[in-house]
Amino acid sequence: MHEMTFYWHDYETFGRVPRRDRPAQFAGIRTDAELNEIGQPLMVYCQPPLDSLPDPEACLLTGILPQTCAEQGLSEHEFVAAIEAELAAPGTVGLGYNSIRFDDEVTRFLLWRNLREPYAREWQNGCGRWDLLDVVRCAYALRPEGLTWPRHEDGRPSFKLEHLTQANGLAHEAAHDALSDVRATIALARLIKQAQPKLWDFCFKLHKKDAVWAEIGVGRPFLHISGMYAPERGCIALVWPLAPHPTNKNELIVWDCSEDPSELLTLNAAAIRERLFVKQADLPEGVSRLPIKSIHVNKSPIVISALKILSPEMAQRWGLDLAQGLQHAQRLAEQGHLLSGLWGEVYQRAGLEGGGDVDEDLYGGFVGPEDRKALSRLLGLTPAALAERAAEGRLVFKDERLEELVFRWRARNFAASLSEAEQQRWTAHCAARLHEGAAGAQTLAAFFDQIDSLSEAADERGQEILGALYEWAEQIAPAA
Repeated sequence: MHEMTFYWHDYETFGRVPRRDRPAQFAGIRTDAELNEIGQPLMVYCQPPLDSLPDPEACLLTGILPQTCAEQGLSEHEFVAAIEAELAAPGTVGLGYNSIRFDDEVTRFLLWRNLREPYAREWQNGCGRWDLLDVVRCAYALRPEGLTWPRHEDGRPSFKLEHLTQANGLAHEAAHDALSDVRATIALARLIKQAQPKLWDFCFKLHKKDAVWAEIGVGRPFLHISGMYAPERGCIALVWPLAPHPTNKNELIVWDCSEDPSELLTLNAAAIRERLFVKQADLPEGVSRLPIKSIHVNKSPIVISALKILSPEMAQRWGLDLAQGLQHAQRLAEQGHLLSGLWGEVYQRAGLEGGGDVDEDLYGGFVGPEDRKALSRLLGLTPAALAERAAEGRLVFKDERLEELVFRWRARNFAASLSEAEQQRWTAHCAARLHEGAAGAQTLAAFFDQIDSLSEAADERGQEILGALYEWAEQIAPAA
């Protein structure tokens, strides 16, 4: 058994969409289980790609320019290798603040684009992943003592890292600088662990999906804390397990028991599907979205079987009528069988990600074992040896996505090793994306329009950043 350590980490990125936008900066700090720092912090920049543009709004937020990353950064191939070495070290639990929904997705797509196994570091060799954000929500809902809880101007509670650190007198020198954010996250974690050690231990237990399933049990209501439930209601709900997800064994479909399920029991699959995936604004007047959500057991969800943990005072504070909720749960326990067989149709091809572009097609299917071995072998070759294999037509895979993925990986990381024909192919690819918007990429024209629009309200710092972005785009623009 390897001794468990936490690896706290954070990305700053050139946009908000992990499958599309690229990392600019990564920082990580390892601690022991008691949150004492171990070893040296890591902070690295990543060289930006030449076939996609940064989101100017992201650069205004972080202050990180593509020029800085180009000059000081590692190639994406080297960048992800350094990160994987930390996150995959035996016994490592990787975590951050909103890391499961954002940073872990950035890591997965980084690994995918660079021919590495995207999921292994999350479970092999005693490794795991966790996220402090839902622990913070849980403390707010159930054990708020020991922390000061900041509010937005409109009175709603704020779970923003910079607001929490400021309200609690924790050092946070530069929000949206990766290393500063990591140190702030660790400081907040120490405060919660000290103030509410039992809550900390309970939430940490749930980073293992077997513990999540055990807490959920079978055929019983339970409490669930999630950002999908409004902070005004404590981010908490009593839920009933409707069914396992038809295609994802790590997903459970649940009903919010604050709502009467009578209507649900009369609906067919098409009606449920519409009221699940169509935005409220697009539904007919008088028709509301159904209070159904999925719990991903491999994403460290906060689920609580002991309903007594919710005192009458807390239930009243969050507007949670437990007696009524249990009546609704009983209705589903007795009549939920009416819905059996519907869920396959409800979730058929819903929420597919990726726009058909191989860089974004991580979730298009698992890479087979033969192809995975072949990719692993490629990672150990020199650029010259890779070029030789390509010239001899030996970069062949069963998975049709991989030939293009390998080509782009070589072009981005080992451009000097491309043949003349490959250089022309890469230039054509960049031109198609930046001039024509291929695969949904932002075009140069749209990029310049966005900069012009943002510059109207920008301060002096913003003007400098936008000016530098204009220069960057002109620098990488391929011939039309």
